[in-house]
Amino acid sequence: AKPPPVKTNPSKRHRDRLNIELDRLTSLLPFSEEVRGRLDKLSVLRLSVGYLKVKSYFHAALQKNARSAPLVSADNRKGQSVSLDGVSFSEGELLLQALNGFVLVVTIDGTIFYTSPTIQDFLGFHQSDVVHQSVYDLVHMDDRELFKCQLHFALNPSETDSDTRAEDGQPGSKASSSCVSLLPQYIPPENSSFLERSFCCRLRCLQDNTSGFLALNFTGRLKYLQGNTEADGTVAPPQLTLFAIATPLQPPSVMAIRTKTFLFQTKHRMDFAPVGIDTRGKLVLGYSEVELVTIGSGYQFIHAADMMYCADNHLRMMKTGDSGFTIFRLLTKTGHWLWVQAFARIVFKGGRPDFIIARQKALT
Repeated sequence: AKPPPVKTNPSKRHRDRLNIELDRLTSLLPFSEEVRGRLDKLSVLRLSVGYLKVKSYFHAALQKNARSAPLVSADNRKGQSVSLDGVSFSEGELLLQALNGFVLVVTIDGTIFYTSPTIQDFLGFHQSDVVHQSVYDLVHMDDRELFKCQLHFALNPSETDSDTRAEDGQPGSKASSSCVSLLPQYIPPENSSFLERSFCCRLRCLQDNTSGFLALNFTGRLKYLQGNTEADGTVAPPQLTLFAIATPLQPPSVMAIRTKTFLFQTKHRMDFAPVGIDTRGKLVLGYSEVELVTIGSGYQFIHAADMMYCADNHLRMMKTGDSGFTIFRLLTKTGHWLWVQAFARIVFKGGRPDFIIARQKALT
């Protein structure tokens, strides 16, 4: 007797092929294995689109610079690494570390086109959390209108939009600010001082502060963003984009600089299961991000005598939004107990609890 035919599920085959392609796409993202391991499918697609747009911009910018300065070699243009006494290091990475701030590139519609990895040192958000997301999710509600005006060359996008609709004879049409920004009769030259920007604005901050926002000074200018493509694959005309350096409005004190080396940050789900840790935390505790995530509950790292105390503060945080200062012992990878002072609070997204951020300072 012939064996019964094996039933196949076309939907399952499609999902399997899609998952294989997403895994391959994830492996190509320019992030560490730990960061790639915690990305969901939508984040993989979002970051892939953002990476391709950045790559397209730099390709167009390098071609433009090559035409204006053809005698400059490709090696000198890239400037990716420098060798000193036989030791290679990234010049760009060292410049970012020396900068008291981070680089932020925002398109005219408010999308974060690029931000430097050092944004995590000031706001607590990883680069992968904000790239190709709306900048208005980070901007304080009272400062959003100010930030929107700074993205427009005339500092008054509503007035220009109404003028353009009147000229087109379409009072009810939705003329986007990006389209208006491309009309030559409205735009000053790219090297014009009218395109320079210097303003202050508050952005969401996950670091250890009471307000949840950090006042930053943005200094930069509007520049043309080259190399964009439309949905149908055609090359889009360049649009004005804000290229800025964001620095804290209040410089850190000497004591804050000294104690910064003892501070580290962890990210948890609402049940306190760890999902991430920063670089300093890896050095202090000795764990990698993969080792923390695979263990499961965050209480497995807490001393047995401190568990009920931490659980009470956990319940308090679920009711009030923050845990207050909590002093307890954490288990390091070497098997030693480390006294830490922690302050945890809930981060909301869309009015609902999203995750927990804990700032911890090593005491011993």
